[in-house]
Amino acid sequence: MYLEKAKQYFQSAGILHSEEQFIDYPAVIAYEKEFRWSWMATQLNTFIVVSDFGDKEVGVQEIEYHLKNAFEYTKTHYKGWPRGLQSGIGVISIITSSNITPEAKAYCHGLKSGKKWAGFTVPVVVDTTTNEVFKFKSNPMWGRIYYPHFTKLIQNTVG
Repeated sequence: MYLEKAKQYFQSAGILHSEEQFIDYPAVIAYEKEFRWSWMATQLNTFIVVSDFGDKEVGVQEIEYHLKNAFEYTKTHYKGWPRGLQSGIGVISIITSSNITPEAKAYCHGLKSGKKWAGFTVPVVVDTTTNEVFKFKSNPMWGRIYYPHFTKLIQNTVG
């Protein structure tokens, strides 16, 4: 359900995407490149990786593994400007499952993924039994200007 919803959003928004097996789970992976003056004249290259874990239990370990692999995927597939002063990478890692642990939900609310050199990884989990989306509760200081855009992408993809 969520993979199809993500695919429909990406198609309607003109966002490049593909259906793949990602760390052994069905996934839709999208790529958006956007430049905005309001982002201090920077270009943000955002990869959105939506994976369906079915009824597999998703805890912090699974989220961190997904984040790590999603960021590695972007480093291999990103072909734009070098990361640095005027260009950054955002990776939104979305896992859907009917079995999300309370620790995983708290991890996403707390945005504990950390920052990378000229990049961000954003963990999101979706509880398919309640349709609740668990993501950061507030915009962090580092990269604050991009988080309203991340929020919009998450909402449109699985919200």
